[in-house]
Amino acid sequence: MFIRLKNSIKALTSGRAENLFLHNLGWLGASELFVRITRLITAVVLARVMDPLLFGLAALVLTVNELIRVFNRNGIGAKIVQCSDHDLKAITNTAYRLNFIFCISLFFIQCAAAYPLAQFYATPELVPMLQVLSLTYLLMPFGMVQASLVQRDQRLKTVALIDGGQVGIDNVITTLLALSGLGAWAIVLPKFLTSPIWVFGYRYAYRWKPSGPFFSFKLWRDVLQFGRYYLSIELLKTARLNLDNMIIGRVLGMEALGLYYFARNAGLGFSLTLINAINSALYPNLCAVKDNAIELKARFVGNLKKIALIAVPLISLQAGLAFIYVPIVFGDQWLNAVPILTLLCLSALPRPLAESASALTLATDRIDLDFKWNMVFTVIFIVSVSIAVNISLTAVASTILIIYAVSHPLYLAYVWRKVFGDDALLVSHEAQSKITNSTLGNTEYAKTH
Repeated sequence: MFIRLKNSIKALTSGRAENLFLHNLGWLGASELFVRITRLITAVVLARVMDPLLFGLAALVLTVNELIRVFNRNGIGAKIVQCSDHDLKAITNTAYRLNFIFCISLFFIQCAAAYPLAQFYATPELVPMLQVLSLTYLLMPFGMVQASLVQRDQRLKTVALIDGGQVGIDNVITTLLALSGLGAWAIVLPKFLTSPIWVFGYRYAYRWKPSGPFFSFKLWRDVLQFGRYYLSIELLKTARLNLDNMIIGRVLGMEALGLYYFARNAGLGFSLTLINAINSALYPNLCAVKDNAIELKARFVGNLKKIALIAVPLISLQAGLAFIYVPIVFGDQWLNAVPILTLLCLSALPRPLAESASALTLATDRIDLDFKWNMVFTVIFIVSVSIAVNISLTAVASTILIIYAVSHPLYLAYVWRKVFGDDALLVSHEAQSKITNSTLGNTEYAKTH
């Protein structure tokens, strides 16, 4: 009787978790569809009114900004999602104060770094653009804790509406400014103008206020210890996503960078945002069962299958039709970018494997595995791109495809063995047996008394 009841409860819980994952994925998918529609319109306008040189300038500004902004993805928010209910109050208050320290520091760093970077690339326009973008750091701390609490509650419908709304409005403003003839500023300025949407959106979505003295940093060691690995991983990921731009811009020039930047955004941009949406739903979903290896395994496998059913057809279709839609939608002047676009788009196919493995390591407190993997992979990536850039842009794209196709399935297999090996499952079985025996003992005690 008890076993049947236990199995029924387990099946019901599993069904609810599966429905919640699909519900969250559905909202994130709808948000991404809205973003892609507005981004497509924006991309068409930019391709028609801007040349590769202006694209290259905007790409360099956004790349530098992203390389500095990555220090804000320091694991503090991920710790809020992952921590226990008992520590939540202390963690959120400490996170709120640490966020101010990080963001104000980044504001000054970016403002100062603009001058030597402008001199290095012989592009004085970098200075005002980077300094305007640095103003967003002063707004972000007011909504960062609330954003993490929303994700912790798996309210990804809210995430989809706020994040999707911000990016969609960003695209609309970019289109209008590009048509007004603002050049590279049309791509840069909307990033700053739409930042209040994100802050006020999350403050409205989650009514949270800090408590205690402002200079109270309880459990700061726990937050920063978790964050040191997380930040290191984010630094390595951001390096992979942006250093190719900087290498190409330095070796081949701004026009080549503009061509590459167009190909990556027109092709890989959709795939990366789709992968990010999937991970936003996957990580909190795995955290909910992180202490039960059997349930975690079942949930991970089920979610991985759903991800494959969504990502593989969409990415393959986009890559296969690139030679048709690029000249029609963007114009014949971008035909040279089609081979690069196709190769970069195909490189997105194996990426969900490693990203899912990373989410699994974070959920199970094995973040050190993900750090070591990202460190090795980033070195291989940068060295390979640095060699290929001396051949051609197509060689760079081909190299990226090969690296991802070989390494990412291997990393998933490695994490699977570490997390779901015999020892991990044995521990889970023993823990479940103790819970079951304890529950049965309490039941028998209740019957006799």
